[in-house]
Amino acid sequence: MLRLHRILGLAMLCLVAVAGAAAAAAAPVLKRGINFEVWQTWIGRDAFLAPDFDRANFPDWRSRVDDRQLARLKAEGFDFVRLNLDAAAMLWAGDDGAGPLIDGAVSATRRLQTAGFAVIVDLHLLPADEERPGGLEDVIGTGGHAPALWERYLALVTRVAGRLAGLPLDLTLLEPINEPDQDWNSYLALTDRWPDQLAALRAAARAAAPDLTLVLTGSRSGGIAGLERLDPAPFADDPNIVWTFHYYEPMAVSHAGRPWIDDPSRYLTGLPYPAARLDDAKGQRLLRDARQRIAGDVTDNKRRKALDAGVGKALDAYRASGAGPETVAADFRRVGDWAARNGIPAGRILLGEFGVYREGADPAARLALIDTTRTAAEAAGFAWAVFTAGLTAPGQAFAVVGDASTLALDPEMKAALGLR
Repeated sequence: MLRLHRILGLAMLCLVAVAGAAAAAAAPVLKRGINFEVWQTWIGRDAFLAPDFDRANFPDWRSRVDDRQLARLKAEGFDFVRLNLDAAAMLWAGDDGAGPLIDGAVSATRRLQTAGFAVIVDLHLLPADEERPGGLEDVIGTGGHAPALWERYLALVTRVAGRLAGLPLDLTLLEPINEPDQDWNSYLALTDRWPDQLAALRAAARAAAPDLTLVLTGSRSGGIAGLERLDPAPFADDPNIVWTFHYYEPMAVSHAGRPWIDDPSRYLTGLPYPAARLDDAKGQRLLRDARQRIAGDVTDNKRRKALDAGVGKALDAYRASGAGPETVAADFRRVGDWAARNGIPAGRILLGEFGVYREGADPAARLALIDTTRTAAEAAGFAWAVFTAGLTAPGQAFAVVGDASTLALDPEMKAALGLR
């Protein structure tokens, strides 16, 4: 009888071991990732809903990138893709029209997985504007907007999660929302709205996909401050969660020259990195160049004077920031401390976006900042996903791809990203 008990005990241990191995195999392992941009050709609602628009090609890189190119990108050393999908377009299309779009998202996910990538399906809500109504503010109720689309969005999350639940669990993740701009004006955590909204998003996904790994974030546009503000205890019973944050510091370097916002950083470009490399002579030259651009672009005299003063203050602030490897490492320690306090392993933390806008950056500073940020993430034990590929527009905006025909990276970018 004793021998029988021992045999049964060993059998049970084997079953537990096998079950544990199966559970471990089902959890996606993320290390080095790349974002695929929302649109290759930017689109507004009316154009998207026009009868002649090819909504079957969603996301729209599917018809422009072949499997050979995806294999080449995989060979660069990335192990996962954060697949940015325009969630507003799914809302524009309505319940019936969203079906084919979700089909396209699933097809794209399968194709990437066949190429060897794990895939984060990122429902990438963007701020609303005149051409693109029904954006982030209309879903979560920020910027003076009512959350008119909240219930519809929860239903969309459930629908997408249900479709993804049939894909390999070890290769599939769902990020139900991108950069929620909630609680910027909430001074006490007790008045924050985001924890309840995040819980509702988790519940919506879990209603259709109990075992799918979810990628969740904090408030305040998904940055470090929002993650620190969040108490993850209500989610501690869910083993299939990865926590994410985005990081673009210093913004004076990473977002210099961006044309969609009219502020001093649009004109103060070419800053060196780290900030210690900004000497007086270089500072004076960059300031002179910025004011020349302002004079050429801004006709309103009052606005021109404000920007002239603003670029001077921005230059002084950057010099005083001491931005460099030490400041990035200190910021990432804040994330690591938050995770440690809450019993979250570093391997379940994802730096979901970082990168540099190319047109306004000094090339050496761009590479140095990407290298510094990536190195700090790896030192902290975090996975990372650089923003963004530039699948059909290499050399533009935040693109890291250097060759559109092959999706190969330039050697300097590969080195900055630590890829072999």
